[in-house]
Parts: sequence; structure tokens; C-alpha cells
Amino acid sequence: MELMKNRTLSFGEGLFETFRVYPGRKICFVEEHLERMASGCRFFDIPFSREEAKKALFSSLNTIPEDKDFRLRLNLNTYGSDTVEKVDFSTEWQPLPDMSGWKKEGVKIGLAAFRRFSGSPLVRFKTTSYLENIAALRQARSRGFFDAIFANERDEITEGSISNIFFIEKKQLITPPVEAGLLPGITRKKVMELARSSGISIEERRILLAELDRFGSAFVTNSVIEILPVIRIGGGQYKPSRLVSVLQEKYNRLIERSC
Repeated sequence: MELMKNRTLSFGEGLFETFRVYPGRKICFVEEHLERMASGCRFFDIPFSREEAKKALFSSLNTIPEDKDFRLRLNLNTYGSDTVEKVDFSTEWQPLPDMSGWKKEGVKIGLAAFRRFSGSPLVRFKTTSYLENIAALRQARSRGFFDAIFANERDEITEGSISNIFFIEKKQLITPPVEAGLLPGITRKKVMELARSSGISIEERRILLAELDRFGSAFVTNSVIEILPVIRIGGGQYKPSRLVSVLQEKYNRLIERSC
């Protein structure tokens, strides 16, 4: 009998979500991550079972040591000849490096060497068609940067290859809108909610490459790195901001309540 083709391997037809595992095997915002995966499955017409996803996630979680921080990735894999006939879930995990230096001193960010198309549906979901992100990240790391920021076809800043980005201007947070062509990150959403509930002004608006020099401070977010201050983007320098430290503290308290 002919084996079904692994469509994730052959075509990148799959989805994934990444979680930070905290000491004690604690993870946060599971339902929001799974809803994003479910949304991607609805868009790409891929079968999805939330219960099977949870089963795979928590079965893997139980095998992780309890005393350290880990990155845990949940993959939805697809199989079939001309269309998706079957899906399954797999997981992989690895220990995280010490990020305390990055959180305190900040990271340097490069500019991606190629543009991102704002109209592509791939940028709005965590698909396994990830080579564009990997190429940008590899180029950035080879030049000593933590991440690379994309611009779209209109010269608007979108996101990093592994992160969302926020800028600070006169105690106001500014971040690119989803329409610019970016993943609506879970941590991005949580930071925006924390800012609004704390009376911190925040605006989603288009940010041109030419505007990078106007901002005093910046930071990047994702579920694993949480919130990291940025000290450089390309050739531009950024100063530390007390607002970043405030948001880091608020996010830490949120994690303690939510995990």
C-alpha cells in the first residue's frame, strides 16, 4: 500500500505554536495559542482537533525536567496525496539559554535583506513554510544581531523574523498594525493589554523605514523571549527606557497569575 505523502515535509503545509515552559512545567495562554492554530487551520482548510492538540502538548510537557526553562514547540503535520487526508501532532523541546543579560542590557537588531509582502496569508499564521524567516534570522545572526526586522513592499516596518516590535516615543508605545504584514503575536497582544490597563498610551500605525531614527527606545517580544529591550536597529542607536522595565515587571506578574 502506498504511504500518504508527508505534506508538511514536501510543501510546508502545516502549523506550529511555540510555548515557554517555566520551572515546574508551567505554560501560559494555552487556549490563545491553540485558537491561533485553529484559526490557521480554518483559513487553510486543514482539519483540527483541539483535544488532540492538548493531548500531544501536555503529554510532552510531562517529559520535560521541572527545574529549568524550556522552549516547547507543538507541530500540526499534514498528510495526503492531492489534499490533506490526515493530520497528527508532534512536539519538540529544548532548554533555554540564560536571557537575563539580554533583558537587562538589550539586543541589537538588523534589517532583513529582502522585503515581506503584506498581502501574504503566510505572515498572519505560524505556518511551517518558515524558510523566509530562517533565512533572515541566519543572515542576522551571522552579523552579530539577535534578530532581523522586515519591511514590506511599501517600506513599512512589519516584524522581526522571530519577534514583534514596539517603539517608544514620548512615553507612548507605537507598533506596526497587522495590516502591514505581521503575525499577531500572543505576547504582543498581552503587552498591548497591559499597557492599556495601566494607562500607557499605545498606537498601532504604519512606521516607515525612514522613521527609525525618530524613536528613542524600542523592544521586541515573543512568547519565549518575553520582552527584550533593543539598543540598536541597523546603524541607529536606541536608549534604555524605564517604560520597558515597567512592562517587563507587569508581564512577569501576569505570568505568575496565568500559568
